[in-house]
Amino acid sequence: MTQPCRSRALVDRHFAGRITPDDERALRGHLAGCAACRERYDRYLVLAELDRRIPSAQDRLARGLGLAQPRPVRPRAVAFAFGLAAACAIAVVALRAPAPDPAEMRARGGPIASAEPELHVYRIPAGGAPRPVLDGAIHAGDELAFGYRNRGGWKRLMIYAVDPAGRVYWFHPGWVDPAATPVAIPIDPADERRELPEAIAQPLPAGPIWLHALFVDEPLDVRAVEAGRRPERRTELVVPLTVVQD
Repeated sequence: MTQPCRSRALVDRHFAGRITPDDERALRGHLAGCAACRERYDRYLVLAELDRRIPSAQDRLARGLGLAQPRPVRPRAVAFAFGLAAACAIAVVALRAPAPDPAEMRARGGPIASAEPELHVYRIPAGGAPRPVLDGAIHAGDELAFGYRNRGGWKRLMIYAVDPAGRVYWFHPGWVDPAATPVAIPIDPADERRELPEAIAQPLPAGPIWLHALFVDEPLDVRAVEAGRRPERRTELVVPLTVVQD
């Protein structure tokens, strides 16, 4: 008899609102290589649309960042509802990143990409909990956190911002050491919504910026992106934001 993966308990704790930030990071790394835990995670995502006692994606992100204590789910309620979730099909309305501006994309030397995946942006004010960015406005000093839907099964993701002067601010991958050359981060191939557990602050200038989410298959590096190079196969979302000075 096949023994269940030990990490399935991390999936349960994630959706019960009891996971620690360290375990959240371990779970994210584990999901990419464990089909059984990914299946359990995906069933929970369906269940979360049926049972509002399960913490929302926003609350789960906050918990993974160590910022909030969502109300835990009663284990018996979850176990009972799993059978219902497996039998139901649910239509979920999601925010989709605006399509890239054609002039801006041509200026960067690439074709206009199809916006099949989705990017979800959360701002985290000092001492506060994550808030979805619904109106395109963030505040200087906010940390930003992200979620995504990987429609298309892309293997990697890069997230960065560009200001009107052409300066680039990296979120994923992080680029702290000037001597290093980090590459696009691995992401889960499933098309259900995933949250990246790290929140990152950048010294963004007040005014307009453009947030890029670049979905690729190869380990594209940050220097290549800043030099304007792109693989032929890619999807790039460009989300215009306004940074408000507090």
